[in-house]
Amino acid sequence: MTDQLDILCAGGFRAAMEALAPRFEAAHGLRLALTFATPAATRSHLEAGFSFHAGVVVASVLAKAKADGLTLPASSFKLAVSPLGMGVPEGGPSLSVESVADFGAAIAALESIALSDPKAGTNVANEVLAAAHRLGLGETLRARAIFINGPGSVVSGAVARGHAQAVITLASEIAPIEGVRFLGRLPQDMQTEYAMQALIADAAPPAAQALMDYLRGEEAREIMRGAGLEPCS
Repeated sequence: MTDQLDILCAGGFRAAMEALAPRFEAAHGLRLALTFATPAATRSHLEAGFSFHAGVVVASVLAKAKADGLTLPASSFKLAVSPLGMGVPEGGPSLSVESVADFGAAIAALESIALSDPKAGTNVANEVLAAAHRLGLGETLRARAIFINGPGSVVSGAVARGHAQAVITLASEIAPIEGVRFLGRLPQDMQTEYAMQALIADAAPPAAQALMDYLRGEEAREIMRGAGLEPCS
């Protein structure tokens, strides 16, 4: 009998997984051993042959691995999407960011905006800066950018502690973080789809399929919504 499932989890799904895991464990009498990974680390795990029973990974990382010819002993399905958003420390300014004009005014009103340093293994900052450049806001954002070495949840935590006036990252790495207030989604023209792909190894035990079924259920979907994710139908 399997008493532990080894699970690989993207940082953008971390808060949701940490809330979901105890519920699943209690219902099934087993433990989920969670390994959290940036996109770069996820790629390394996939190249090594995906030694986990199941996981939730960034869909574009999985697609790139397959396009590069990696053969994975696993099947997958699209689970949820996290939009890009902005947050400020509790007590920070109330800013509207969902239109291009409002976003431009918001970043101009701030002195410092924290982004995840690409050296941490995530490309969110580069994509955000590229989108801002296309909209004519690149210089404004770059002048205020502070790069913090860590995934988005670490960056949001640093903003909660006063290291910058705002954070831009995945909504699922802002909304669940204590001490940070989620302002809203960035404008549609700033968005890159960050989809979370559920992955299950072909030789995984039945408990892994039970986890996948649970992630598709309404309880899990509600927890995902609370963590800033948009579940897929």
